[in-house]
Amino acid sequence: MSPWLAFPASFALVLFSGLVAGSLIAWIPTVALPAFLRATGILYQQAWATDLATFSQSQAGILVFGTAGVLITLISLFFPTRTVVRFMGIGFVLGLAAWAVILFSFATGSAETFQANWNTYVPGGPYDQVIPTAEANGLVFDRSFENTAIAGLIMGFWIFYGYYIPTFFAGEVKEAPRTLLWGAWGSLAVTWAIFTAGVLLFTRFVPQDWMAAQGYLFISGVEGFDSNPFVTFYASVLQPNVIFFIIMAVGFIYTLINLAQTYFFYASRIMFAWSFDRIVPEWISNVHAETGSPRNAVLLIAILAEIGVLASAFYSALFVQLNFVFYAAITMIVPIVAAIVYPYRKRHLWEQGAGHVRSMIFGLPSMTVVGIGTLAFILLLVASPFLWPAVGFGDQQGQALAIFGAIVLAGLVIFAAARWYRRSREGIDIMATFQEIPPA
Repeated sequence: MSPWLAFPASFALVLFSGLVAGSLIAWIPTVALPAFLRATGILYQQAWATDLATFSQSQAGILVFGTAGVLITLISLFFPTRTVVRFMGIGFVLGLAAWAVILFSFATGSAETFQANWNTYVPGGPYDQVIPTAEANGLVFDRSFENTAIAGLIMGFWIFYGYYIPTFFAGEVKEAPRTLLWGAWGSLAVTWAIFTAGVLLFTRFVPQDWMAAQGYLFISGVEGFDSNPFVTFYASVLQPNVIFFIIMAVGFIYTLINLAQTYFFYASRIMFAWSFDRIVPEWISNVHAETGSPRNAVLLIAILAEIGVLASAFYSALFVQLNFVFYAAITMIVPIVAAIVYPYRKRHLWEQGAGHVRSMIFGLPSMTVVGIGTLAFILLLVASPFLWPAVGFGDQQGQALAIFGAIVLAGLVIFAAARWYRRSREGIDIMATFQEIPPA
């Protein structure tokens, strides 16, 4: 299509990805760590844990733990790609171990055990008062198929995004056409099996309405009524075993760092590509001689992530307004449309592609058919904050669009300035770079 479309979209995606990486790291001190610390205080009567949970959620706590998380992620990305993959492999094992403990707790639990233990550990939020209290504070249950399906599609964005981002560093994956497909389908199947098993096992003795009420009470911040809508806490209530508790705590916090690592990884590789295409300075694409890591690009993403941590600490409402689903989805429209029209606009290149690239469905290029379906999904996500303000910008729609427009405009200015500089100083028109797909 055109770099005038592609670069502003890419620029916006990377900018928001860096900020959101920081907000993801901020989940550790604002959600994950307090959840486990309060559970420690409740289950094992440790006052220090409850006090530390309160500090963790304060501005100072978010800055301390969030900045530490950014530094850990930054340092880990300085290592060779193979080492980073090992870090993530450890997280995979720890994550599966944590979920094994959760599923075991659900499989061996009962309604009587859960209710009795819940009332013991959460006296400020009795089991049989959860639903009535939530309804008294405004909860209205919506069980319609249409709204449930739409809600699932909106949440399904994160699954889609998880399988989308590896394409940004496919060049660093061995046998990418095979491993990316096997990795995507395999992880989708494993994730489906874990979540489905968890739901089926837990809802044997806890109604979905009760879980919905727990979430509503927590998000609404109803005073005077305790709520703990965390799957790890549910498992701990069923099996208050300290070893199980430690496995879950380590697994969930470690995998949050893994999640931040994926954002650092793909965003830095996109930035590396900008430099390789001469849009930004060459020093951004410098690769460390010993590790092969683009450390300068990674450092820039870490700076964005730290800004995300600061925003989470001092202006937490910002990340309600800057709805990442909307921003990531709208920037994906350009590459998705490019995939749809590619077999027609660049037919000679498409015909030279690998077999799966040239595959057909109902007489049409498969990438065109898949692209059309994907585009429909993405357009739903783009429209969702406006159709259902509660899942996106709320009453800040105009401000959110203005911020996005300003960032896109900044991307256009950067691209125009880069083109002018290369042409006037080096006699190179960077537009020529985008006429062909680089060789593998």
